[in-house]
Amino acid sequence: MTEETGIGNLGDIPDLSGVVDESSPEPFADGWYQGTIIAKREFTDQNGNDRVFASEDVPSQNGESRNINLQLELKRKDGRVLNTRALVNYRTEDLTQETIQAVKQAQASAKESGENLGAMFRPFMVLTQLGTLQRIAGVRQLQRNGNGGLDLAPLYGKTIFVRLGDDDRNPKFKAVKKFQETAPKKATVL
Repeated sequence: MTEETGIGNLGDIPDLSGVVDESSPEPFADGWYQGTIIAKREFTDQNGNDRVFASEDVPSQNGESRNINLQLELKRKDGRVLNTRALVNYRTEDLTQETIQAVKQAQASAKESGENLGAMFRPFMVLTQLGTLQRIAGVRQLQRNGNGGLDLAPLYGKTIFVRLGDDDRNPKFKAVKKFQETAPKKATVL
């Protein structure tokens, strides 16, 4: 019995191997990359729309916290570039002396008891990230920007080391899982 070709039936299936561009570069793998913090990136998308992504400190959607969006340009050893962003969410109360002291006390207690930081874990992570940004900027203290957030200008053009991993919301993409001011000691920078 032979198959008829037509709308509902497939005929002979051709060899499609020549369609795939085998010279396309390997995608970015999970791992550490060196990059630069940039003020903004501008481009025209595939639909012809002008797009601008800026590094900024803005109120969160619900207004209960703030989001620092850092635009990053990561460069692989083979020269390929990936533009991505790092997000730091913080609450204004995270920057109070009371919270800083509570985090320090929780750290001391956790070190002594071997337990975790409990309710102080989130502020600890925020303060760690902001402290890292402060060191990357090379300033003793980040300043306010006049719009309720932090001035990110001292970060522009600075080197950052970023660990990429699968994006929790879409595994087809990579997300920044960690960032730091120096190259990792026990991992290779890709």
